[in-house]
Amino acid sequence: MDRLKPATVADAREFFASELKLTMQNHGISAQPSSFEYLVELLVKTISSENFFKVNPSGNYEDTLLFDLYVQYTQSPKEQQMAILQRIGDLCLVISGYFGESLQSKLVDVEYYFGMGGTAYETLSLLENNTQSKGVYQELSGKFQPFSNVLGEMSERSGLQSNKDILRIYDRWMVTGSDRLRKILNEQGIQPVAHSKSVKQ
Repeated sequence: MDRLKPATVADAREFFASELKLTMQNHGISAQPSSFEYLVELLVKTISSENFFKVNPSGNYEDTLLFDLYVQYTQSPKEQQMAILQRIGDLCLVISGYFGESLQSKLVDVEYYFGMGGTAYETLSLLENNTQSKGVYQELSGKFQPFSNVLGEMSERSGLQSNKDILRIYDRWMVTGSDRLRKILNEQGIQPVAHSKSVKQ
């Protein structure tokens, strides 16, 4: 991002709310107030990578395996299932968007995270009894990929720094068909060829 890193949680919340609002406007994407606040709180959590990646004995970060979480989900009572589904949805949304570069050279790609995360939020909405929370999870499920693209732009705000960054943008464009990413590539002198996907967020 192109601004100073927030110094406190309160600063971070205000910072992310402002950035999220601006980026969503740029994408022409709307969100209910409760869903917007959910996304802001999720972004605040990104300040600590430990919320999304495990720390191995060597002190290095490694992926939280979605398969392991899914197994826990199938073996848990309803109350725990809901917490695990939320964890899966949150992980998929933030990693596919804000930490999308972490998916490079992985066995699963961003489409897997789109499907897994959207399904997790959808299932959670069916289990949720609270009307407001149900609406949040329904919107997160229905707009999962657009919201992920918004987080991706926020992550990219600092600009392209290397050929690796350009390749990452190209790979994401191949999956999403985003007009915004195509324009970024065009600005770098790259003319991506058309493909069958047409999400264009």
